[in-house]
Amino acid sequence: MANKSLVIIAAIAVIGLLFLVYLAATFETPEGTRTVAIESPVPIAPAPVERAVEPTALLPTVNDSTPAVAQTIVEEPAAPAVIEEVVELPTLNLSDAFVLTRLGALETGATLLELLTSEELIRRFVVFVENVSQGSLPQLEYPVRRLQQPMAVREVDENLYEMQTVSYQRYTPLIDALTAVNPEQALAIYRVLRPLFQEAFAEIGYPNRSFDEVLIRAIDNVVGAQTAEGPFQLVKPKVMYVYADAGIESMTPVEKQLLRMGPQNAEKLKAALAQYRERLAAR
Repeated sequence: MANKSLVIIAAIAVIGLLFLVYLAATFETPEGTRTVAIESPVPIAPAPVERAVEPTALLPTVNDSTPAVAQTIVEEPAAPAVIEEVVELPTLNLSDAFVLTRLGALETGATLLELLTSEELIRRFVVFVENVSQGSLPQLEYPVRRLQQPMAVREVDENLYEMQTVSYQRYTPLIDALTAVNPEQALAIYRVLRPLFQEAFAEIGYPNRSFDEVLIRAIDNVVGAQTAEGPFQLVKPKVMYVYADAGIESMTPVEKQLLRMGPQNAEKLKAALAQYRERLAAR
C-alpha cells in the first residue's frame, strides 16, 4: 500500500478553501499579478443613540395642568457605504511562493508547510481534486509529502499481516489542525483564490466546467465513503500491501485510504467536510 497521506482530502475543504486567511490583512503585491475585486463585509451598525430633547422641544399638552412628558428621539445611523477591496493575485506560475509564505503565518502554518509540496501546488491540488471526485487517487505528483512514519503491521503468518491501530495516530495531528479552521473564513479566502483554481482546472482539459462543482463532488465521495470494521489483514504479493479481504480490496482508492486513517480520524474529517459542502452548495 502506498504510504501517501490522504490528509490532503481534508485540504479539499480546508487548504483549498482557505489558502490565505492571512492574505486578507497583509499581502505584498508580487510580480505579474491580476486584480480581483471583492466586496468587503458590511460592518455591524452601532446601536441607536438616544438623546433627550431639551424642554423647549417638548410637545404642548392638552391641559396646562397636565405635566409635560419628555420624548426621546432615536437617531438612526446612516447606512454604511459598500467598499470594494482590491486584492492582487499572482499569476498561476508565480503562485507557489505567494501561497506558501502566507500559509507559514497561520496558527497551524508550520504543520501545513511540512505537509505540502513546494512546487506547482495549485496545479497538483486541482489534479488531486479531480481524481478524488472520481473516487480515485493520482499516481504521481501529489500535492502532499509522504508521511515519515511507516504503517505499523504485525506478522500473523507467512505473507499474512495485520494492520496495527497505532498507525492511525500518524494522521491525528494533521487532521486536528486542518479541521480546526473556521468554515466561513475558509470560504471567504476560497472566493478570492477561485480564479487560480479555475485556470488550473482549464489547463487539464476542462475549460467549460466549474471547479466548484468538481470540488463538491470530491467532498461527496469522501463524506459518502463506505466503512469497514477492523482489524484489517493484509498480504504483500509484491512491494505494496493489499487487503486480504477481497471485498475491502475492491473498494475505491479513496475509501481504502480512509480506512488507513482510522475510524475516528475519518469521521472527524467527514463531519468537517459536510459543513463545507453545505456552505459551498448554498453559494
